[in-house]
Amino acid sequence: MLDGEEHWNAVPAEILLSRKVGALHVKLVGDLISVTAQLDLAARSRRPGFALDGIVDYEEQVGPLEEAYRAAWQAVEAAPDRERRVPELDRLATALTAAVEGVAGFARQRGVEVRLYRFGDTER
Repeated sequence: MLDGEEHWNAVPAEILLSRKVGALHVKLVGDLISVTAQLDLAARSRRPGFALDGIVDYEEQVGPLEEAYRAAWQAVEAAPDRERRVPELDRLATALTAAVEGVAGFARQRGVEVRLYRFGDTER
């Protein structure tokens, strides 16, 4: 990040702090940050399945999902009014859901059991 690279949580942080999003988006960003952190902790503990090829696999599987929610967020930000923002917010929710499921799925493929902390759900 010292070389000008954006922090990996920059876009989720922008979404969380925005007045343009709803509770669904906040929940999904929370899940995204949570599953990513859980996966990161497992990788840092040097669990099997996290060699260099695991990083490449992550980029191939999850990278496009991350790009999709970033693009959806840019579209929300670019929408000139509330009426035009609504379909972009739907697109953002869909992209965030796919990213959460993609990271969780990748973690589970690597033997890391991740939990989603969805508020409002009765099961935990």
